Amino acid sequence: MFSFMRIFKRKQVHTDVFDRLEHEASDELGLLVELGPQGFGTEHLLELHALVCTRIILQKRALSLSVAVGAAGAGWILLGVLAASMNSNMISMASFAAAIICMLVFAGMMAHTYRKFGIQGQLVHTRLSIEDELRSRRERMRRQPEGW
Repeated sequence: MFSFMRIFKRKQVHTDVFDRLEHEASDELGLLVELGPQGFGTEHLLELHALVCTRIILQKRALSLSVAVGAAGAGWILLGVLAASMNSNMISMASFAAAIICMLVFAGMMAHTYRKFGIQGQLVHTRLSIEDELRSRRERMRRQPEGW
């Protein structure tokens, strides 16, 4: 009985201070936002740029999928209204139920996307700050004489 309850018991996240600090230190994008791109090496910035670009692509896919589910919910509402106007109660009830399910899935997907990726502008701003720092480093290297 108790082992069954342990399965459903919510797992404590980062109960130890050292585990929490290790988790926060492993968040490279969080460190990049806090410290700025000046504190990172060029190769590391290139890796972080690739990571940010990948996250932006994944976020756009998740957002477009959730918008498609929301649009399907709107279509189900339209079908429910049409069926109700034609006195087809069974079809209208099923359509409205499907619309409710689609809208709930839409809200859940949007919340999950926001929790996982944050606001899209944050990722774009991070990408642009990395690109600006890489450009400024390239310009400094070009201006520096060969012998220096």
